Amino acid sequence: MELLKDKLFNGISFEIIKEEYKEGYSSPFKLLLRVTNFNDHKKKIKVKLDYISVKYGLKKVWAPQEFIPDNTFFDFDFSYEEITHAYDGDRIELEVNEGKFATLRLIRERGQWWIVESKERSTYKRNLKSKIEHFEAIEEQFGITLQNFSVKVEDENSLDLFCEVLSLDGKVEKSSFTIEAAIYDSDNDIVYHTSLHSSDFKGFEVYHFGTIRLDITVDEISKIRVYPIQ
Repeated sequence: MELLKDKLFNGISFEIIKEEYKEGYSSPFKLLLRVTNFNDHKKKIKVKLDYISVKYGLKKVWAPQEFIPDNTFFDFDFSYEEITHAYDGDRIELEVNEGKFATLRLIRERGQWWIVESKERSTYKRNLKSKIEHFEAIEEQFGITLQNFSVKVEDENSLDLFCEVLSLDGKVEKSSFTIEAAIYDSDNDIVYHTSLHSSDFKGFEVYHFGTIRLDITVDEISKIRVYPIQ
């Protein structure tokens, strides 16, 4: 088995740095879970930690969520009812970002937490092309069509976006226009917006919107809309 603190998950490490009992509190037993982000940009991390005590059974708590800046850490505080002590043989079921990032099963032995089983979701194989929407009626007003969309997921929070712009019937109705891209989350809120301007369109052009860094994970994207404006 591997120690929890020695394992990296997509550039993120987890370590239980404190087990503490505070008498007189309604939830007297506290775990402090340190989550360290070794990536080059912030990460959105939500952690659910269910504690299974050999003496007190299963204890659940709410799942806190934080944005963790690049190359720093955040300490998640979990408090449990009835438990007074951590024992060897205790287990933890740890779920990160509702299992979309990673799930871990841990056991406490010799006073340390070991990984019994883990499942890491690779963030580099997401297919987001089905999330793309464009509007042919609007494109026709500009005498163009948008096609061959490409989304390259860089990591949990970043993507590259490309599309081709082609004139309809070989005619260039307008040589100056802007292509905009908007990204929406699961609540249908716009979380990112960018645009590229063309002042001398000749009939064909590949648009690259660059690397887009988000405050949400790519799994939380509900749609990506790409459309022309004057």
